[in-house]
Formats: sequence, structure tokens, C-alpha cells
Amino acid sequence: MNRTSRKPLSTGKKILVWTLALFSLAVVCLGGLSLIADGLGGRRALSEGPVGTFTPTDRECEDSCTWVGTFTSADGTVTAEDVKLNDAVTVHYGDPMPTSIDDVHLDDEATRPAAYTADYNWRAPVIKGVVLALVLPLLAVFFLMLVRRRRRLRMVGHQGFDRSCS
Repeated sequence: MNRTSRKPLSTGKKILVWTLALFSLAVVCLGGLSLIADGLGGRRALSEGPVGTFTPTDRECEDSCTWVGTFTSADGTVTAEDVKLNDAVTVHYGDPMPTSIDDVHLDDEATRPAAYTADYNWRAPVIKGVVLALVLPLLAVFFLMLVRRRRRLRMVGHQGFDRSCS
């Protein structure tokens, strides 16, 4: 079967393809927005959040590991439990748990409280989030338009028009 004799997709298959494409773009955009929110939460915590000590009680591991524990402000007025620590140091599954980590800033405005060490780079998740939420969907639309244009040009070229000058 050559390329010009392919049957077009049925309406149901077109709807399925477009639904999956739009769902994938939505997931990518939401992931990007989540990264941006995390980075901006770190920025907010580092500039405005209470400073204190983080005491790890457990670790959460998905792609990488992170410490989870209790935050206590330096003056003792703020205490938060089940706080996730965002740090520049990579935590591995077998790493020994530290007794405490000083000079940590708390962001309690998030859905789940998060603590940030002074060396946390909040710009990296914001940049990754912008790439995920904006650049990748724009590239997908660009490539979709490019493919549709090539297909349209190919269809016009295969319809047997006489292009000679007479």
C-alpha cells in the first residue's frame, strides 16, 4: 500500500486523537504551572518566611528523595509538622537522617507547608515550569501546523494537476 492510498481517519478516531493530544498538553501545562508555583513559593519563603530549624522525621522518595519533618521557628512561635524540605542537596534513599537543619525558611501559604534552605535555587523550577507550560505546547502547535501544511501540499501535488506551461 503506497502513501497516497491511505484511508482518512474516521470521525471517532479523529476525536480520540485530538482528545489525547489536548489531554497531554493539559497535563504538561499543569506540570509546568506546578513547578512555577513551587519555585515562587521558595522565593516567597526565602524573602518573607519565618526562619528556624527543620527536624527530619522521615523521607519521601519518588524520582528522588526529600526530607519530611517538623519546622520550628527561631523564636518558637511557629511550629509546623509534615513539612517537606526543598534543598539544593540531593537526598538518596540510603542517606543517614540528619538530627536538624538550621537556617530554614518556611512557606506556610502552600497547600502543604514547605521549608527551604538558604541554598535553594528557586529560579530553576520556574524556568523548567515556563518551558513545560509555554514552550513545549507552542512547539507542539508549530509542528502540528507544519505537518498539516506538508500534508496539504502533498495532497495538492498528488491530485494529477498538469503543472506544465502550455
